[in-house]
This record gives sequence, structure tokens and C-alpha cells, in this order.
Amino acid sequence: MGEYKDHRGLRAFRPDDTDDEFYISCSASLADIIDRCGEKWPGIPIIEIISMEQIEIDPMYIHTDCLGYDLYDAGDYTNYLCIRRVT
Repeated sequence: MGEYKDHRGLRAFRPDDTDDEFYISCSASLADIIDRCGEKWPGIPIIEIISMEQIEIDPMYIHTDCLGYDLYDAGDYTNYLCIRRVT
């Protein structure tokens, strides 16, 4: 998990991208997803991205803040979309 400082200056984390998947905000538009796919995997024709023949999109609810504490707090989690290349 990549580490950064949030707007309050506290340690926060974001999931790491790999060669076959990346994470994007759940509020991203379809156009944003298509653009990011084209940047990440330039060899995939755009029509195969749009028709979802080469990618999968899964929602993820990831613990990104206050790691190491044992109490559940919904505010410590972030909603992402995981975009995965199907091989």
C-alpha cells in the first residue's frame, strides 16, 4: 500500500497498482476509466475496453486510514474500483 498524508496531515494509504490491475476512485466516470485503461495498456484496442472483453471492474472497500487499530470505523475505509486486465 502506498503511503501519503491526508488533508489533516495524518498517515493514509492507497492500494498499489500492478501490471495487470489499477485502482481508481469509485466516483470516476466511465470516460475516466477508459482513459486510464488506454494509458496503462496501450496495446488493448479501445473497442475491447468499451465492450469489456479485456477488462473486469470490481468494487473494493479498502481499509486505508488508522491501520493497526482494532475498532471498526467506517470512515477508515475508502471505496475504489479495481480495474483488472483479463488475460
